[in-house]
Amino acid sequence: MYDKKLKEYKEEQNDLGIQKEDLTKADEDYHIVIKTVLNLAQRAEEIFESSEIEEKNQILKFLLQNSVVKGKKLEFSMRSPFNHIAKLSSCPSLLRRQDSNLRPTS
Repeated sequence: MYDKKLKEYKEEQNDLGIQKEDLTKADEDYHIVIKTVLNLAQRAEEIFESSEIEEKNQILKFLLQNSVVKGKKLEFSMRSPFNHIAKLSSCPSLLRRQDSNLRPTS
């Protein structure tokens, strides 16, 4: 009975170890993606201004949804996660604090 339970617990311990490794990897990947998105967001104006017209159209399609021209005014909503980044941009201290939690990508 003892050997059977020991084997079950060792298998469960092994499974939990694998799950922990998977979650750790997913967490690291998440931080890398967030850091990349934030870096791109910080350089968005520079990237947009230096782009050709077709590239600008592609960037706008990627960022915006439900865009409509009414008279001389463009009305739009931003796609996720860019809508959240835009909200954070009005609180620079919050954005800096979020960025400071990111791990280096060495």
